[in-house]
Amino acid sequence: MARSTEKRRGIRLGSAIAVLAIAGALALSGIATAGPDQLKSGSVAIQLKNARGLKLKPKSLNLPIATGSVDPISGAGTVQVSGGFKAKRGKGKAKVKLTRLTLGANGGAGSISAKVGKSNVNSFATLSGGTVARNGFGATISNITAKIAGKGAQALNRAFSTKNGKGAKKSAGGQVKSGQPLGTIVSVTTVPLAVEVVAGTGTLTLHTDPMGAFVAKLPQHCIDPLPTGTPAGVSPIAPATADVTGTTYTFPVASGSAAPDFSAGEVVSGGGQTITKNHSISPQSPPGCDGAQPPVGTQLASTDIGVDFAHNLLNSTASLPTGTSLRAPLANIDFSTGSRSFDPSTNTLTVTGATVGLSFPAALTLNQFFPTQSGNAGDDFVENDGIGTIDLSGVKLR
Repeated sequence: MARSTEKRRGIRLGSAIAVLAIAGALALSGIATAGPDQLKSGSVAIQLKNARGLKLKPKSLNLPIATGSVDPISGAGTVQVSGGFKAKRGKGKAKVKLTRLTLGANGGAGSISAKVGKSNVNSFATLSGGTVARNGFGATISNITAKIAGKGAQALNRAFSTKNGKGAKKSAGGQVKSGQPLGTIVSVTTVPLAVEVVAGTGTLTLHTDPMGAFVAKLPQHCIDPLPTGTPAGVSPIAPATADVTGTTYTFPVASGSAAPDFSAGEVVSGGGQTITKNHSISPQSPPGCDGAQPPVGTQLASTDIGVDFAHNLLNSTASLPTGTSLRAPLANIDFSTGSRSFDPSTNTLTVTGATVGLSFPAALTLNQFFPTQSGNAGDDFVENDGIGTIDLSGVKLR
C-alpha cells in the first residue's frame, strides 16, 4: 500500500511539473530584458541609387515593419520588412526582396538581408552612419548609408548571367562591384509593442487578504502564516519587505517593460516570497503536521514576481523543493476590480486594487508539495483562491 501511495504521489508530482513547464512557456513570452524594445509596427523609407550601370526601380521604397526589436536610445536592433525592387544591368535582370535590416548602435555597422531571385543572401548590403532621435516611445533613425556587400554583388552577378552559364560581364556589359552605392535608408521609424521600464523606479505591493481562501487554507497544508509558526510560514526575500502584520509585501521594481495602454509587457520586481512548512502552536493547525511529509522546513520560493499585462498574470520564478527552477504563473489578475492609469507628463504608470487569485499551475504545485494533513479535498488549493490585491506605483517608462 505504501509503495502504491508513493507511486501515485510520484505521478501527481510529475503532472504538476509538466503543467508548470507548459505554463512557463506562456510566462516567459511576456518577459522583456533591458535593451531593445519589441516592435508592434513601424516603417522603413529607402532611396535607391543607380551606380556603375546598375539600374534600380522603383527609386523610392516605403516598407512596413512586420516584427523586430530596436533600442530607441542607441538605434541598435533588427527589423523584419517585406518589399523590394527590380535590378537591371545591361540585359541582365533580377528581383530583389528585402527581408531584414540589422542596425548598429549609434550609427555603427549594420547590414541588409535580402532574397535575390531564389537565393537568400544574409549580407546583401552594408549599413553605416545615421542619427537616432526619440519619436514618442519609439525612435527615428535617419540617413543611413547603404552599400552593396560582396555577397550581394555575387548574387546579383549570378542572377544577371545568361542561362548558358556565361558571366554577367558578357551579358550585362560588366559586373556589380562590392562597395558600390545601393542608396540611403532615409528613415527607420519604430513603434514599440512595450516600452522598457527604468530600472529602480516604482514598487509592486501585494496586499494579502487574511480572510481570503488562500490564507485560510494554508494551515490545513501545515503552513502557519502567523507568528505562532516557526520558522515563518510566509516570508519576504530581500530586497522585498513585509509590514509588521505580515499581510503587506513590497517589492522594488527591477526591470521589464509595459505598453502605455497596458496591452503588453511585464513589469518585473526584485526579491520574492518564500512559503515554508513549519511547526505551529496554533489551534488552527491540524494535529500530526510535524511528523507528516514533507519535513518541517521544506520551502517553495517565488522570485522575480512580475505583472504580465498581455496575459493578466502574476508570474514568478518558482524554486521547487526538488531543486527545479522555472518561470510560471503564480496568480491570475483581475484588473477590472481596480484602476490603471498612465501619466504622459512623467511617463509613469499606476495600478491600484487589482485582484489576484491563485493560478491553476500554482494550486496544483502547492497541493503536491504541501498536501493537506486532513486529506479532505475541500481543503485543497484551487484556481482563483483569493490571495488579495496588488498595486504598482511610480513605475517609469524610458
